[in-house]
Amino acid sequence: MSAPCRVLIAALGGEGGGVLASWIADAAIADGFAAQRTSVPGVAQRTGGTTYYIEIVKAGGRRPVMALAPAPGGVELFIASELLEAARVLHGGFITADRTFVISPLHRVYTIQEKIAMGDGRADADALAQSLKTFAKDHALGDFAALAQKTGAALNAVLLGLAARHMPVAPQAFRDAIARDGRAVEANLRGFDAGLAYAGEPPAAAPAPVAPAEIPHNFAAAVEAMPAVSQTIVREGVRRTIDFQSLAYAQLYLDRLAPFTGRAGPELFTELARHLAVRMTSEDTVRVAQLKLRESRLAQARAEARARPGDIVHVTEYLKPGPEEILSILPAKTARALLAFVERRGWSKGSIALKVQTTRISGFLMLKFLASLKFMRPGSLRAAEENAWIRRWLALIDLALAKDQRAAMEIVETARLVKGYGDTWKNGQANWARIADEIIEPMLAAPAAPAHFADAVMQARIAALADPEGARLASVIASLGALKAA
Repeated sequence: MSAPCRVLIAALGGEGGGVLASWIADAAIADGFAAQRTSVPGVAQRTGGTTYYIEIVKAGGRRPVMALAPAPGGVELFIASELLEAARVLHGGFITADRTFVISPLHRVYTIQEKIAMGDGRADADALAQSLKTFAKDHALGDFAALAQKTGAALNAVLLGLAARHMPVAPQAFRDAIARDGRAVEANLRGFDAGLAYAGEPPAAAPAPVAPAEIPHNFAAAVEAMPAVSQTIVREGVRRTIDFQSLAYAQLYLDRLAPFTGRAGPELFTELARHLAVRMTSEDTVRVAQLKLRESRLAQARAEARARPGDIVHVTEYLKPGPEEILSILPAKTARALLAFVERRGWSKGSIALKVQTTRISGFLMLKFLASLKFMRPGSLRAAEENAWIRRWLALIDLALAKDQRAAMEIVETARLVKGYGDTWKNGQANWARIADEIIEPMLAAPAAPAHFADAVMQARIAALADPEGARLASVIASLGALKAA
């Protein structure tokens, strides 16, 4: 009896991990091997992918005893459908430098925790890939999702082709297994052959230079007066504010930046220009409607659905606006009165669940109507609240520049807290106001800036990003209070 080939597969739901495992087991049995396949289902919200375990052995007429689950350090071939799932298996000890060949795409499917983080919550993909390269015996890592899309096949067919070179089963047996399965046979055979012939990623080409954003000529002189390293960001800010509202609004963006020219260092000025552009184009109800109607969004949906020319693709937007999102587009005085009424009636926590098909005339007209309300935005409650925040944020940066450039940079970065809409926006606003009230303004009021000014703002920002509910921020503020008392 030969030594077994032990294969472990980790896949997300809907990525064909079960089909891949069945192809491998079916091909092995048809090619004269004994094979056994087991699986452990994953759980919801990306807290664990489904794993499949296969043992393949040349039994020589005898009936082998096979394991139902993999043992750490006992896997010859590991196949992942996504990079983070590969890292999870590595963390579990199943990938070892003396035994395991790893096959994994480099693309990411972000977890719920990564998506809901107040800041950039994404795991470092380069670090994940480097860990696999370090701890595996050998590896095949690449953009296999793009290869699957190029061949019109499912990702699992490409992964099967890559894996076939590392199993004792004849390649033709895998082709026959795909044919017997009967699903998208021609496309999956193309994907299998592409994976089988894969020879590694080609050398990375030098990135194409980014073309500067198109802006009206009358803004060119003002942009060129800004620091040279910041001009690309500033141009994009001008383009974005014009798209959001108007030429006059773009001029306001430049006017708000002008007082910091020559006073802020290049890095600080660049970050200031970037965050200011984002905050001046906040995600209010009108903006959400504008973005959902973009042709580029519909093109992306067609690409994700792998639609062919002539295919009909329906796009459904799931919206759940609350009273604040609905009423915030109204004039500030009217909106505040209506929100007070809603609060008194106990309706403030309610929301309306909507399913809007933007590819149908009714859904398209609904979003088109909302987008057409752009003319109401300058006098709206949301605009009043955003402008009040921006003025206070800029004033704090201006005062900090005279005392501590590092602290000014950290105050610029606090803009990361204020984002989105609904509860996300409210929590961010509340945490930012607390940092401004209890840390930034008291330290600015001191005769000399405390030595820990910048660090205090940074620690408060990190705490608020990690816990939008504010418990960690309260702990940081309490610690700073104890430090001051000491």
